[in-house]
Amino acid sequence: MRITSSMMTNNILLSINKNRARMSTLEEQLATGKKIQKPSDDPIVAARALKFRTNVSEIKQYKTNTNDALSWLSVTEQAIKNTTDILKRVNELSVQASSDTLTFKNRQNAIAEIEQLKEQIVNEGNVSYAGRHVFTGYQTNKSLIYTSNEAAENFMISEDIEATNLETVQRVYGDQIHDVSRIRLGYNTIKEAAPIAGTIAGFTIIAMDSTETLSSLPPGANEAFAPPVGTVHLLQDTGELIFNEGDTAAIPANFTLDYEKNDFLKGDLRPDHYFNCTNETTGDVFTATNEAMNYQVSYSQSIQVNVMGYDVITADLVRDLEELIKDTKAIVDDGSLADELRKDLLGDKFSKMIGKTQDHIQNNLNVTALIGGKVNRLDLTLSRLSEDNLNFTDLLSENEDVDMARTLIEFAAQEVVYNAALSSSAKIIQPTLLDFLR
Repeated sequence: MRITSSMMTNNILLSINKNRARMSTLEEQLATGKKIQKPSDDPIVAARALKFRTNVSEIKQYKTNTNDALSWLSVTEQAIKNTTDILKRVNELSVQASSDTLTFKNRQNAIAEIEQLKEQIVNEGNVSYAGRHVFTGYQTNKSLIYTSNEAAENFMISEDIEATNLETVQRVYGDQIHDVSRIRLGYNTIKEAAPIAGTIAGFTIIAMDSTETLSSLPPGANEAFAPPVGTVHLLQDTGELIFNEGDTAAIPANFTLDYEKNDFLKGDLRPDHYFNCTNETTGDVFTATNEAMNYQVSYSQSIQVNVMGYDVITADLVRDLEELIKDTKAIVDDGSLADELRKDLLGDKFSKMIGKTQDHIQNNLNVTALIGGKVNRLDLTLSRLSEDNLNFTDLLSENEDVDMARTLIEFAAQEVVYNAALSSSAKIIQPTLLDFLR
């Protein structure tokens, strides 16, 4: 086959262009540090790079979620710890005040401190994280407990009550102490003359105030406000159901009582966080459920970071403190009672508070233990995510990053080849037509 000068020239130019293209590719790899510049350069590398980048991005988001969950749980745990410390102090004061050796002044001081401690419990219940209240479920824009008087709101509340809440308390009528069987509602006052729709099977509910005179009570009522058999007194000014002692065995294990409540005061629980209720002012209906706020912390793992307020600052806790403060103040201020009777009543109030605070403390310790378990789990998850992030980052680098040393050697070698090609080409295409004619 005859090799013409044109063919040689074209082959030389083609080879030089290929050489320059290879040098250009190597130069781009050195400049960017990446093996490919577009998916068509190597579809397999491009596909793997997209997968690894997605994995790294997911891990970073999971780490952000985990850190956020840890912060939320930390705030929650600290609030519960503070509440527990407050309850321990209330317990200490109750132990001290239950002693008959204390004077009325000493007990007044204890009551005053307990009143301040109750205010602090309100603050702990309304603690927030990043502008969101931590104990209020999905309603993070609302506080758990009222921080000011809210006379405008009116709620119809359906409170689920258990017969196990029945207790015997001491009341003074005349100059004697009487035992009264009662179940306490969630609030110390309910709306006066509210329509009552109880479902206590076999019982007739009579709404009244504890201050009503004996002459106004139904036939069969005695000085201890014990209702007749088959009748329940609903004391609207104290939020109590009073049963006849002979009826206690017939109380249903579970029943519901519907009542209205308004004139909410600072320190009252918001009913929409605790009970099935309807805000008759706005028409909103609320159901008391475990409104779990779950954080996705790994590929197939989520964790509930919030604790519902009714599990920590219970309605019984608030009522216990309110009742202790109110009753002890009334006893101390009631000069009509004999001193010995007043001391006995005060001792009984504070003695009962000792056991109640211990129960509340134990409840909070149980909740704290659950939070501690979640924190430990999140710490392990965070450690695992850090390892995964390192592994996938390494895989991503191996997949798309160039080996600089190797690429530099290839570039230098390609440069030598390119220069040699130019030199040899110059000699090959140097002869002209005159050179052939000679």
